Amino acid sequence: MSESSNSRQESIQSSSDAPKENEVEIKLVILGKSLVGKSALTYRFINDQFPTEHDTTIEDQYKIKMNIDGFNCHIEILDTAGQDDYQSMLETWINFGSGFLLVYSIDDVESYNEAKKKYEKVVTIKKNDIHSCIFVGNKCDLGEESRRVSKSEVEEYTNSKGVPFLEASALKTINVRESFIRVVHDLLEKTQKKGKSGVRGKMCGCEIV
Repeated sequence: MSESSNSRQESIQSSSDAPKENEVEIKLVILGKSLVGKSALTYRFINDQFPTEHDTTIEDQYKIKMNIDGFNCHIEILDTAGQDDYQSMLETWINFGSGFLLVYSIDDVESYNEAKKKYEKVVTIKKNDIHSCIFVGNKCDLGEESRRVSKSEVEEYTNSKGVPFLEASALKTINVRESFIRVVHDLLEKTQKKGKSGVRGKMCGCEIV
């Protein structure tokens, strides 16, 4: 997938002892309203740092290699724009990925409603493909006095859809790594249940390299 002019790529490698045949490529997409902290979550996951500066995202790409469930996972992460001006690109972003983080801010009801809309779009577009989603309520460090989206409401919705949910904080490093790893784990698990693990070539959103 081609990158926009202000798109960035960053990569990091983690050591792994998994056999060569257990290498897979996985593409993740971060979706959500503008200013909910999508880029901060991604930057924290990749660099274990909170970004001190922020430029409005159009489309940024990152790469990281990790061992998850015995697989050497080459993970490509697409951090997307949340502004209305770029929503025409939503279908392209969804077609790019197989794992999706639906991010909202716990102090912004509109952002939660937007995350639900994007989730429904993912389900519609990827209905014939194995895919994995997780709802991530960012900025949980703000505290209950700032909360506008109740945890129980999100739990009720995500349970009804069979989708995992975590509240996170990019600032305080709460459930950041766990959110990304959960999506990858679910993709690998769904693929293995289809009986296609160990087959070279594309396998349900995970690609053997």
